[in-house]
Amino acid sequence: MTPKIVVLSLAALALTGCTAVLNQSLPPGRMNEAGAIRPCHNDGYDAQACGNALFNETVIGKIHTGQSLTDVRAIMRHDAERRTVDTTSESWGYITSYRDKVMTWITFTDQKVSSLKQQPWLRD
Repeated sequence: MTPKIVVLSLAALALTGCTAVLNQSLPPGRMNEAGAIRPCHNDGYDAQACGNALFNETVIGKIHTGQSLTDVRAIMRHDAERRTVDTTSESWGYITSYRDKVMTWITFTDQKVSSLKQQPWLRD
């Protein structure tokens, strides 16, 4: 094996290791390549809900009336924290402020966004 190939192999290995470490050490509220949202640190109640809220508040503003279920799912990139379904509509609830305990509800009628509203988030 030539010295050049050894050096290139070691460099590639080092870069792969750095990428893996960076992907694991994302700040709270960031989504990794696998689609998992990083939880908050040192939260005594629900670290994952805190991380989800940080992520959700960065993308919820892209949701507007008329979008399809598929459009919203693509924007939000993860399942809602709450979901309700009745005979005429479906609603997805995303925590959008952990500190202020706010959940934003996206209501779909005929599989299109018909409204968005914020309500106090009641923890389980």
